[in-house]
Order: sequence, then structure tokens, then C-alpha cells
Amino acid sequence: MEHYYLCPKCRSKFLLPRCNTCGYEILFVNSIYRFCDDASVKLKGNKQYIGYDNIGEDFEPEVTYWDANNTERYGVYAACGDLIAKKFGSQISVLDLGAGLGTASIPLAKNGIYTIAADISEVMLSTAAKRAKGLYDNLILAQMNAYDIMLPDNSIDIVVENAMLHLVDTPELVVKEISRVLKPGGKLIRYGSPGAPMTKEESEQNKYCNTVLSDISGFYHNYLERHNYQSSAFNVDYREALLQYFEPPYNEIVEGFEEVFTEKMKFRLHRLKTGAHSDLQRTPKELICAAWKSTDEYARNKYGNDYADIKGFSRYGAALDIYAVKK
Repeated sequence: MEHYYLCPKCRSKFLLPRCNTCGYEILFVNSIYRFCDDASVKLKGNKQYIGYDNIGEDFEPEVTYWDANNTERYGVYAACGDLIAKKFGSQISVLDLGAGLGTASIPLAKNGIYTIAADISEVMLSTAAKRAKGLYDNLILAQMNAYDIMLPDNSIDIVVENAMLHLVDTPELVVKEISRVLKPGGKLIRYGSPGAPMTKEESEQNKYCNTVLSDISGFYHNYLERHNYQSSAFNVDYREALLQYFEPPYNEIVEGFEEVFTEKMKFRLHRLKTGAHSDLQRTPKELICAAWKSTDEYARNKYGNDYADIKGFSRYGAALDIYAVKK
């Protein structure tokens, strides 16, 4: 099956890597096809967005803490990728928009699905390439801007989008692009992790972890507020944008999958310490370091030197939210 792209220069359909119409060739550097050279963050003018070049692996601390011991640990993302393959078959094309570190893309490719991992961030895609280890010829890493997806109309069977739409200031334009590239009958899919019942002891453990984490996070953000922190978050309702172009979603649960997670405290604190949040993209690194230093001192005094080792408890499954394009 041939997979066509749009030429960034003349907008003609072509097969990678060279446009037969105008001769433009897509740069291929460090396993990434560069369809654009846009900055990773744009916070002025029209079509603003936040990419994660400045965040990188810190966005998913499990890459740091887990992959050294278990490179196959993709949890909910693997379960959802398996269900997509089971439900729709492997002879499909999937665009993972806002692919980040490849956490959804790699399990899809592992199922034999032709997968385009598209993201504005070169840093994130470079990490995805390292994680994929060159094992999947059917995985295309593509630096693209979600406002201008370099794929022809009606060319993709499924678009996967997880936690990306809140990173653009005009989500309806991105959703319109998603609907444009989908084939008739194509689907937009978002992953979910519905909670599962816990014992009383597990629930109390989780409640205490959340209480401590909320207190520490509150201190951290209060410090930033006192030092003129300016949020880079967009105040948008992307769900309303979704329903402009798609029917309300229906839900499919991954049968037989359940995961237990106890590292919430450690992982969330890692992201605070490194400033790995989209709303901190305007915040100088020296302010983030100062906020963390003060927060760490506060937490040690209140909860002890080993406060980062406080265990939470979450038990959850995996599910697909499936959106059909409005007719």
C-alpha cells in the first residue's frame, strides 16, 4: 500500500522523500522527516501553540525511571494500540498527532500498523526514535505543525490524539485539519484510563498521597505566583471544537487489562522539579529552580526527607473514546 504526503512547497501529493512535481525533498535527519522548521513554541500572533522541546523526556518520567529496566512498558498505550489493531485490523494507516515521545505510536507500529508519529518538537521525536530503536519500518517520525498537517485529504484511517488539543489556542482549526485528512468512515480516537475499584486500604493510601501532593504543588505554584509567574496555558474549550466536526464519542473498554500505579508522588514531583508543564513555557529556568528549592525545603520540613517515596495507589483499565466524522 502506498502512503502519500503533501509537499510543503507546492502542496502536491507525493511519496517520500521527494516531490515529483517540484523536486522538493524532505530532509531526513536523525530518523525524522522534517516537513516544517517551525519553532517548537509560538505564543504570539495567530495560530499559537506549545511544543515540548524545552521539556523532552521530563514530560514522561517513566522514560527515565522505567525504560532502563523494561523497554516494553507502555501500559495503557500498548493496551489501546492492541485494541485498535484487533478492532480495525493492521492494514490501516494511523496518524498519531502530537506523538511526543512515541508512547502511543510505538505500540501501534509494533502491531504492524502504518503509523505516522507527528509532532512539532524535534526533541520529543528524537526520543521517540531512540525508544523505537529502528525496529519498525512502518513507523514514520514526522516533524509537522498540527495547524497544517502535511497529508492529503481523505488519506488516513484513524487519527490518534492524546492530550494535544489543549496546547493550541485555536483548536477548531486543528480539529478541522484532523477531519480533512480522515478517510470517509475514518475515526478520531483518544485514549482513556477508567479507574477500577480499590480496597479501603488502597483508597486511603491514594487519598493521603493526593493530599500531600496537592499541598506540595500548591506551595510550588504559590511561590511562582509571588514571583510574577506568567502562565502560557490557553483558555480554550477543545471539546466544543471536537463536536463541531465529530459526533459525540462512544467508548470501548479494553477487556482483561488492569494496571496498578504507585509512583504518582515521585513522577509528579519530577515534573515540578524540572518545570515539565506546558503552562511553564514562559517561566525562566532560574525561577523554576528557585521555586523547587523552596518547595523541597518546605516538603522536607513538613513530611520528612523521604517524602518523595510516599506511595500512592491507582488501579485502572484502558479504553478508547472513538469519534466519527459528522456527515
